[in-house]
Amino acid sequence: MLNSEIVREELEKEDGIIFGLEGDDAKNYLFDKWGCEFNIESSWAEGHEDLIIYTETTADGYDLWVCTEDHDGARNIGEDMYYYEDNEAFMERTIDVLRCGGSVWIDSYIAENMEYEMEEAWRYAYEDEYDGLFDNKKDELLDGEYDEYKD
Repeated sequence: MLNSEIVREELEKEDGIIFGLEGDDAKNYLFDKWGCEFNIESSWAEGHEDLIIYTETTADGYDLWVCTEDHDGARNIGEDMYYYEDNEAFMERTIDVLRCGGSVWIDSYIAENMEYEMEEAWRYAYEDEYDGLFDNKKDELLDGEYDEYKD
């Protein structure tokens, strides 16, 4: 009888997929799989990124956070401008872009404040990927040498 332990063992043995990766290990796995670019170290976006996150200062001295796909200055105030730093929303948009093989630049100043949200995003994104691979492997094993799954 097939169970989750057998599926996990097969994933690791045959495909090198490890259950429960977190942090840099999860991030590196995802980046390799997605073929994406993620830059939090350079001072400026290069202009080709699919998503950029940075701050702007208003004429009267307030900071606004910008999370946009547009490099040309035209911002959608309702979708791209944030009055407060919303790291969770920034990471949701980042993961969506990276998952499609895109490129993301985040100003290093902002990235320093996003460490927790980044770690959580890599962990959850890896869990999503793993769950899909787990289901595929389970189906493959049920089509082959096993005829029933029970956990």
